[in-house]
Amino acid sequence: MFSEAHKSRSIDKGQGSRVSVSEGILFRRFSPDGEDSSQMSELVFDNAFLGEPFDAICPCKHWFSDVVLAPYIEHQPENIHVAVHQASGRLIGYLTGSTGGTRFEKLQYQMVRRQVVSLAASLTMPWTLFDQSSRQFAAHVIFKGESERPNHPQTGAHWHFQVDREFRDRGVGAQLLQRFVDDVVAAGFSLIWAEVSSYPKKPPGYFTDRGWSIYDAKPTGLFADHVDFPVETLCITKPISAFEISARAA
Repeated sequence: MFSEAHKSRSIDKGQGSRVSVSEGILFRRFSPDGEDSSQMSELVFDNAFLGEPFDAICPCKHWFSDVVLAPYIEHQPENIHVAVHQASGRLIGYLTGSTGGTRFEKLQYQMVRRQVVSLAASLTMPWTLFDQSSRQFAAHVIFKGESERPNHPQTGAHWHFQVDREFRDRGVGAQLLQRFVDDVVAAGFSLIWAEVSSYPKKPPGYFTDRGWSIYDAKPTGLFADHVDFPVETLCITKPISAFEISARAA
């Protein structure tokens, strides 16, 4: 799957934490010491608005990153992979994945719903420091979030990754995904899926050209006050057989 430029070495460390090095970027499993989660929080917030910072939608950085990341950090840390720029030591990419099936999805929904409702409730307090955009974001998620979410397979493992804009188009996401595929194979799944945003810069063809099938699509109004083009949320799928399986997962 990868060219000669992507040759890597792997070692076992700690509780099976695999490390590989490729073109000055270190790929390894998530470390629960707090530094990884802190840098992941910065990265997701800086990319969540269609690849741009999310503060125009909701400036509550710490709260937003908890909503997105906490279910994985607390309940699926073994399926988180990170990419670190060796020269600077900076985390420049991560992948959160789940092999927990519908059980994890229900838990994730409960955690996210609780967090969003708590934000909406806090905004009714006279001493709140949150602005109107945060309130609108919370209300949108509460009242329209589920109806705007596309259907997805009832079986299979799901993933989501973020890559720093300075390191995009260098194969970082592909490396992270390949490492998660190894986890999925070990867990016995035959399909992976993800929810992604589709807009003029990344139309559905962007994903189908890369071998993904579109399982379902739903328009979303989450960004309607901030962009002048339509945005859809797609559920994309791909069979594990479409990936090259590494020796460590075979």
